[in-house]
Amino acid sequence: MKLVDGRTRPDFLFIGGAKCGSTSFAIYLDAHPQVWIGGPKEPNFWSWGRYAKEYQDFFVNESPIVRPAAEDRVSGEFSTSYLLHPLAPRRVYGALPQAKIILMLRNPVDRAYSHYMMAKSRGFEPDCSFDEIVRREIEEAPVLLESHQRCFTDINGTIASCLTRADGVPIRVASHQYGGASTELTSNRDLRNYYFRSYVFRSIYHDQVKRWMTTFPANQLLILQSEQFFEEPAAHMSRAISFLGLQDFDFAATPRLEKIWGGGVTRALNKAADYREMNPETRSLLESFFRPWNTKLSGLTGMDFGWG
Repeated sequence: MKLVDGRTRPDFLFIGGAKCGSTSFAIYLDAHPQVWIGGPKEPNFWSWGRYAKEYQDFFVNESPIVRPAAEDRVSGEFSTSYLLHPLAPRRVYGALPQAKIILMLRNPVDRAYSHYMMAKSRGFEPDCSFDEIVRREIEEAPVLLESHQRCFTDINGTIASCLTRADGVPIRVASHQYGGASTELTSNRDLRNYYFRSYVFRSIYHDQVKRWMTTFPANQLLILQSEQFFEEPAAHMSRAISFLGLQDFDFAATPRLEKIWGGGVTRALNKAADYREMNPETRSLLESFFRPWNTKLSGLTGMDFGWG
């Protein structure tokens, strides 16, 4: 993906994770008078190449503003596929080396279940239970982790390495149908469809975050935790606007956000309370599976997420 000189481009990217609060964050940030959000919330340009012609119409500055003055405005986008897609960090850095990168992470067990429940409510999971899908995805994870790292370091910069094992054999993933059916990953579209219904693999944050930390300087990355963000949104929004170099702003006193701060959109993270309770054995399995990855993530970021 390439950008055209002389046209606008994003100052910042919110890259994920999915089901971690990106919608609420976008609504809050858009209320700031120096922030302008145009176009779709998730254009997915740097992952799936969508909106190739229109993408640069969504922003306000021809070059990212590193230190905005009071009269400046900044703009960005909120595509959660960028965190997981192994080529997105290099693509973004190649075109936007000064861009600010924001990500938000949620307890991986809760994120996985929330993602599944969203898919099920939309009719995308008519067959398999969450319990069955979890066990299949745990089996698939090692091969996918290896292929994504190989893709990230592939000098050719193509998605091909993500679709095969190290020996060139196509990767097969569960199709979420009863009977153990599986399908091959053979194209960019197949990988996109897998991401859309990946609950466990998409919650393994360590490798995803490491790719972005490897690519961008630390002072251009801001990592927020979803649980803390929804407990203290004002404090975390202050962190975000400070990171973006914007003027102080009282989000809680903004009329258009009264419903949000009063418990509207901020309940998004608590919707699990409206779900049928997760099978305790499955929760225990996921907690055990994610524990070493969470430990590695804490070591990588220096953050104690408190997920066990």
